[in-house]
Amino acid sequence: MRLFPHLILISMLVTPAVSSSLEAADIARAERFLPANVIPVLYNVTVAPNWIDGTDSFWYLKTGRDGKEFVLVDGENCTKQPAFDHPALAEALAQESGTSIDPSDLPISIIAIENGTVRFSALNKSWEYDLNGGAIAEAPFVREEGPGETLSPNGEFALFVQDDDLWVRETSTGDRRPLTTDGSPNCAYATRSETVLHPVSLIRQNESSKPYAVWSPDSRRIATFRMDQRNVTALHLLQYVPGNDTRPRVWEYRFAMPDDETVPVYEPLAVDIQENRVVPVSYRPQPEVSLMDTNDDVLQWWSEDGKTLYSLYAERGEKSLRLLRTDPENGDTEEILEEEGPTYVEANLDYASRPNVRFLSSGDVIWFSEKSGYGHLYLYGEDGEEKWAITGGDWAVRTILYVDENRSQVYFTAGGREPGRDPYYRHLYRANLDGGDEVLLTPEDADHEVQISPRGTFFLDTYSRVDLPPVTVLRDLNGTTTMILEEGDLENLTDMGWKPPERFSSKSSDGDVDLYGLIIKPTNFNASLKYPVVETVYPGPWTVVTAKSFPGEMTWVNKIFWRGQALAELGFVVVTLDGPGTPYRSKEFHDASYGRLGDAGGLADHVQALQQLAKERPYMDLERVGIFGHSAGGFMTAQALLTYPEFYKVGVASSGDYDSRFYGSYWGEKYEGLKPDYDEQLTALKAENLTGKLLLVTGDMDDNVNPCMTMQLVDAFIAADRPFDFLVMTNRNHDLSYDPYYIHRLFDYFTEQLRDQAPA
Repeated sequence: MRLFPHLILISMLVTPAVSSSLEAADIARAERFLPANVIPVLYNVTVAPNWIDGTDSFWYLKTGRDGKEFVLVDGENCTKQPAFDHPALAEALAQESGTSIDPSDLPISIIAIENGTVRFSALNKSWEYDLNGGAIAEAPFVREEGPGETLSPNGEFALFVQDDDLWVRETSTGDRRPLTTDGSPNCAYATRSETVLHPVSLIRQNESSKPYAVWSPDSRRIATFRMDQRNVTALHLLQYVPGNDTRPRVWEYRFAMPDDETVPVYEPLAVDIQENRVVPVSYRPQPEVSLMDTNDDVLQWWSEDGKTLYSLYAERGEKSLRLLRTDPENGDTEEILEEEGPTYVEANLDYASRPNVRFLSSGDVIWFSEKSGYGHLYLYGEDGEEKWAITGGDWAVRTILYVDENRSQVYFTAGGREPGRDPYYRHLYRANLDGGDEVLLTPEDADHEVQISPRGTFFLDTYSRVDLPPVTVLRDLNGTTTMILEEGDLENLTDMGWKPPERFSSKSSDGDVDLYGLIIKPTNFNASLKYPVVETVYPGPWTVVTAKSFPGEMTWVNKIFWRGQALAELGFVVVTLDGPGTPYRSKEFHDASYGRLGDAGGLADHVQALQQLAKERPYMDLERVGIFGHSAGGFMTAQALLTYPEFYKVGVASSGDYDSRFYGSYWGEKYEGLKPDYDEQLTALKAENLTGKLLLVTGDMDDNVNPCMTMQLVDAFIAADRPFDFLVMTNRNHDLSYDPYYIHRLFDYFTEQLRDQAPA
């Protein structure tokens, strides 16, 4: 079906009929590779360890083609075996419950293995199974989290938010009590602002969001915030179809934009659970910055003894970063050190990871900085003065994983140090705290997902590439492999004819830097044919778009990869590329986007890369080039068609932030700067350049990227008398790019407007 200019299509909850442009078999072949279909049939691609306290052992759930198996690993003795006799437990549970139990698919969750017993939840009850005698019995309770709760380390308390206040539940009795009583909808405890992550239509109806809080190791206290957005300007959404017989509904929520006088602020505090006492932190409130959109322990974390609270503080624009220390007894707070920079100062290159900050027993601090031009580790004294650099060179530290004070060593992941390898691949290294040569502990030319045991005696390493199936091994602290745990089972994938994508590198437009990407081909690829080329894009600066490890988990990047493979099945060559302005490389490479978001991840570099690739790959038809992306990728898509209209002929741009003046203050102020000239990134200013086919998509309930940005671009196209296509998806928020209706329209649009157009 054709989408006519200015026609608004309303999506349905039912799966739409197949378009006349594509046969049902075409759609079915492509949909095999959508993330929700392909990832569940990939086996043994990862190992998630559940550590057994006080030991070097852990268990994990293995999901293979023969069913589920709980596996117990003794890291010290390098042994692996079933955690228990699965058929025997299934039979015991069946007899006790009167329910048929499949031993290959045990309905078990929240298990604990200790002292010869297995404690678990199943069939809405708690159970205890004797590993030696085989006896099973209902247990009084298993201390576990309920929806919207965060469990204390000792399992005795569960923290939750109710009516904007903090509450705690005692897991042994079920008794609940409030910790605060003065919360309100726009001044709530342990809650992020309504501008991030939450569908606005569910904010007050969905009580499953976990509190934004961190327990102390001794389970006595929590560190959290009170979020104040009372004076933040309101923004609105119009829900066109709240019900078939209901009038459209207006939703109001608070949303701070760049240069607004007031943004949400987070007032830090500690709560003593035993004394029911709230202790305000004696430091100014934290304005909402990009660090807020991460894990709970990114801004606040506890010392090992639970007696000291540490935190990071960033000003608006994030050009300064302070490290703070707080006494939770009285809230007294001191600044330990501060770093400032001409652009944003990062605490870690890996989004949502704990800051690369560690306190040593001596009082010294390991601190991460990009001040040398690359992310590295430095040692600071108690006085906040730098002592020396721990690491250095033209490569980037990613994440600190473990500090061994007895040996005065630090273990961390990094990328770009090994010559001839993709600089985005993570490797594990060890370095002495007094500086010196780094030791590579993961030698394979691949991306390494590493987890070090809590006692620091060994580590798990899952290494892979997009063209190398995952292998999970146990290694000692010198990097020697002591045991192979799992090897990825891709048989279902290869049975579908899948072949790995082609990894490539190309030179940047200035010729100085190598750029890295993937070429994804259909399973029936024929090099003698000419294929239209489609880029699936995201410009940064927050993250990258190209998968580096094998795409076996439901991560953001992996889902993009498989959606690209699905599209390729319809007769396209799909390309991903990470250009200047994206993270994980040098500071200069990342800063290419600072104040220049309109460059959209280096569009000139993308054009040149495709031209370079096509010279050696005649099957790539550069007369038929398309592009699509979501959110910032939607912005990049529109910018591509308007900046290089002679090159990019067709685009699908969903939920794009086409004007950062109307996005969150924490984004524009960080990446464009405080009070900048925003015209350089304003997509609507280029509206008259549109000559290709562009489909704009937005959800009417998008509380992250408000539909106003799409509507303003629509208005600019109308004013410029430029034809375009437009789809509004009802009752959808920002996360719509894997909705079946969207996927089918994406398939249709590129098939009709790009694939089926005769080559020039």
